[in-house]
Amino acid sequence: MIGFNLDKSVRLTFYEQIKGQLLSAIYCGKIRAGDRLPSIREVSDHLGINYKTTRKIYLKLAEENYLEIVKGSGAFLKERSGEASYEQMRRQAVFKLLGEVSAKARSLGLSPDRFSGLLDAYWNGTDLRQLRLAVVDHEEEAYVFSRELELRMQGVRARSVSLGEVESEAARALLSGSEFLLTTSYHLEEVRELSRRFGKKLVEIKPSHEIYREVLSAARHENVAIVVRDEDTLHASWDVFMNIYHPSTEMKFWIAPISRQDLIEKIVRDADLIFVSPMCWDEMRKRTPPTKTLKTYDKFISQETIDQLRALQLLR
Repeated sequence: MIGFNLDKSVRLTFYEQIKGQLLSAIYCGKIRAGDRLPSIREVSDHLGINYKTTRKIYLKLAEENYLEIVKGSGAFLKERSGEASYEQMRRQAVFKLLGEVSAKARSLGLSPDRFSGLLDAYWNGTDLRQLRLAVVDHEEEAYVFSRELELRMQGVRARSVSLGEVESEAARALLSGSEFLLTTSYHLEEVRELSRRFGKKLVEIKPSHEIYREVLSAARHENVAIVVRDEDTLHASWDVFMNIYHPSTEMKFWIAPISRQDLIEKIVRDADLIFVSPMCWDEMRKRTPPTKTLKTYDKFISQETIDQLRALQLLR
């Protein structure tokens, strides 16, 4: 069954976003006439929007002949009789895509063979340049980011370098042997000096906003905590959660380093949901009873940053 998502940061209305996702699913062949769609209640609960808003969206899609609402049974994708079939729509969409992409490739000076090779490498992840990266940040962030880069990307060797140890012999060797230095916006100027000193290119790591959205969403109705290894890691989370979110809620909310025994005891006792840094997972799992929910992340880095690095791999 198709699932819908909403991005509240874009200018498109909820209706436009849901309709666009429905059409994309149709064009890709993921859904066909007669298939059941999520109910109005399911969509409303999943997206966290008003039931009446979802109902208006479904009624409008029904008016436009995309779906049929059957009382007591749900909503179903409708056969568009008298108009272009979904298969014809999909064929036309694919043909249009090929034309647009080919024209863009020609405008960029790519020959058919070169473009075909790049497309194959992009699609299958083959023949990619090997990247040697050094992530320079506070110890915990450098470890988490470098670990994530190696998990999410093929052909990448990422090593962590703590800001407090950049003058050590081991750190200098890692910096010298890397092609690119990576860091967050908080330390961009510090690491820019290092990149100049070692003659390396600098790439900014931009965070994924999904983490903040999930934590803020949970914190509206649960007591939530974030546990990290290093107090230096707290700066970004503190700014976002304590200064923006916390004044507007009556739920309990903590951000604490695992070394703060007093706070960790309160968190284990009172928190409903605990977000844990990967570096603290094993220790918090031992301290926390099975009745408490622990979560960690594999995706702290934005897709924008991942795509930037993939472009470096693909376009040598």
